[in-house]
Amino acid sequence: MKATDVLIIGGSAAGLSTANSVKTWYPNKSVMVVRDVDYTVVPCGIPYIYGTLKAVEKDKIPDEGFLKKGVEFVISKVSEIDRNQHLVILADGETISYEKLVLATGARPVFPPVPGAQLGNIFPIYKDPNYLQNLDDVLQQNKNVVIIGGGFIGVEMAEQVRLKGDDYNVTLIEALPRCLAVACEEEYGQKIETELERMGVKVMTDTMVKAFIGDQKVNGVILTDGSTVTADIVILGIGTIPNIELASQSGLKVDEKEGITVDEYLCTNDPDIFACGDCASKFSSINGEPVIIRLASVAASEGMIAASNLYQLNRKTLGALGAFATKVGDTSVGAAGFTERMCIENYISYYVGKMVAPDRHPASLPGCTMQTEVKLLFDRKDDRIIGGHVLGGVQAADMVNILALAIQQRLTAAELAVMQYATHPLLTGSPLVYQVMWAAENAIAKK
Repeated sequence: MKATDVLIIGGSAAGLSTANSVKTWYPNKSVMVVRDVDYTVVPCGIPYIYGTLKAVEKDKIPDEGFLKKGVEFVISKVSEIDRNQHLVILADGETISYEKLVLATGARPVFPPVPGAQLGNIFPIYKDPNYLQNLDDVLQQNKNVVIIGGGFIGVEMAEQVRLKGDDYNVTLIEALPRCLAVACEEEYGQKIETELERMGVKVMTDTMVKAFIGDQKVNGVILTDGSTVTADIVILGIGTIPNIELASQSGLKVDEKEGITVDEYLCTNDPDIFACGDCASKFSSINGEPVIIRLASVAASEGMIAASNLYQLNRKTLGALGAFATKVGDTSVGAAGFTERMCIENYISYYVGKMVAPDRHPASLPGCTMQTEVKLLFDRKDDRIIGGHVLGGVQAADMVNILALAIQQRLTAAELAVMQYATHPLLTGSPLVYQVMWAAENAIAKK
């Protein structure tokens, strides 16, 4: 039998963040991480394996830093949790005793409920380096690629597969009217679609898959309009479902869609078991309602919160906000909080402020993105920011992080308009037209 003070099941963003933070908060406690992969890949870096990095092992989170802190890794699968005995039973029958247990079991990809989904060469995205290497091997031999799902994974995979060469025929299929529509304003999704098409990707929105066809391997995708798209390989990016089976079998409270039920300290209904990351339930930091947001950034934050609370309650979660950023070709977008569509769906009366200006000053400096736009959404009842969106160059991610913090801190339009920011000619737009400030100022003027 092995023994540890803190046992973490899951070795991706949530699990590794938890391990790191336990060693910060409780340095004398032993920490063990059980994971079922040889090494942990950078989750958000997976699409870039196929076009930019060109090797799975380049998308690796090294173990060395954790090992130096005293974190122990066990490569295995957990088959059972014995809560009464404070034991975890591994697939090979070995047991590990614990004082505190953290479930960071993540989520798994959704398969479309259509005929032919189990044919060969249909690949959802798993965070397993051996699996991802197999996908790369298949991509080397198959040039007609269909990607199902126009969210962040689908959009990024489409770009990166296309970068493999002009002989790759890439089709991106999205059921909603626009790509990225779940997180971004529709006009921003349209800009990303335009950039993909410029790169040679065929984008089909408002389009549903009826079936996959082929003998043993897929060779086509039938759409609901009756047309068929040739496909040697299909990559799925249509969402995930939480891995709750271990928790459920051990008697913890779970929800099939939301995940393992946790409180504001990320504790389950067992005071010695916490859960964080994609497997755990979440509430919106804007309206407090249950929300499904599965991001590595949220997982890492929750890992820090769970770790700090293991032996004494120190931190509460503020809820999941959902801050996103991506770059396709020369266009970057960022989004935090609600879109206009979400406001309408949640019956929120809102007003909008925009600002478009260059992201360098003067604009004649090299690397300037002339049309960098910030769009802000404010709740009309209290003037607090509830959504922020950025379209432009590589600065978009940092700008949307400002907006994410503003939303979490519930800043008003007036407060955001007069906040002080660092600016520099080579790094930002002019302080006279800094987009975040002036989008808020314009919102106030037009309210």
